[in-house]
Amino acid sequence: MSVTTQACIFPFKFKSKKKRKESKSAPDLRNKSDSLTPVLDRASKSLPSPRSIPELYKEKEQNLKVFSLQELRDSTNGFSRLQKLGEGGFGSVYKGIIKPKNGKGSPILVAIKKLNPHSLQGHKQWLAEVQFLGVVNHPNLVKLLGYCSVDGERRIQRLLVYEYMPNRSLEDHLFNRALNPLPWITRLQIMLGAAQGLAYLHEGLEVQVIYRDFKSSNVLLDEDFKPKLSDFGLVIY
Repeated sequence: MSVTTQACIFPFKFKSKKKRKESKSAPDLRNKSDSLTPVLDRASKSLPSPRSIPELYKEKEQNLKVFSLQELRDSTNGFSRLQKLGEGGFGSVYKGIIKPKNGKGSPILVAIKKLNPHSLQGHKQWLAEVQFLGVVNHPNLVKLLGYCSVDGERRIQRLLVYEYMPNRSLEDHLFNRALNPLPWITRLQIMLGAAQGLAYLHEGLEVQVIYRDFKSSNVLLDEDFKPKLSDFGLVIY
């Protein structure tokens, strides 16, 4: 065989091996991806669909106590101004004393939010808060103990009964000069607790929740300055 013939053959053989290697390193996956589609479809159909807050509330509504209007009127001395803790667009909040749910034990201090009967959005926010707080359960969210709903001929009465938070709100401690400034370690603990409450709202529930009302006045503080998020009338779920 001549030198010229060998020069023509060897380059041809070298290129053909390279093409075979390239074909092995890049297999065609189009058919395989098509075969995975039925598997993914079956997996998505087997996942349970998330339930709504009203559906979850039906399972837990028995945990809330239904108060009579007279019971709450008596607990606040007739909604006395001396018992008023604050006032907002929703209505007024009063300090009250109620009996335990089972009727045994010491009286319980509570905060009672009374709907402004002339509020156009009040009933909608009241219902949203009853259903939402009747479902959630987290140490950094304020606890709803019960509610009152009365439809009268002249006006409606809507009230919410919460656990009492003796150290008021974070806003009070930040801007009220009559109160001593909070130590930095306490401020850090409040920040972390509020963040844990938000994380629960965003990631710890079956449904996606948008709080919409996160501000210092809605971060309440218990006797140990443990923060609890409050006011869920504007929550979206």
